[in-house]
Amino acid sequence: MERLPTLFADRNAPPARWIVSTDPEEHIEKIKPYIEMGFRHLVFHAPGPDQSRFLKLYGEQVLPKLRQRFD
Repeated sequence: MERLPTLFADRNAPPARWIVSTDPEEHIEKIKPYIEMGFRHLVFHAPGPDQSRFLKLYGEQVLPKLRQRFD
């Protein structure tokens, strides 16, 4: 299912809406097209009951690298 949107997507469109990875660098690469299109307000969410854990980890592992790269 994750693969299908990218098979039919417009080459100028951003990648699929879901980022499924444990690698912070991969998250940054998949967020990059949105930033390059001018998005400055992004929403990050993970399925499951423990949103606070997800947000804590994302805030520690992904967001600092994202800010460093694009600020």
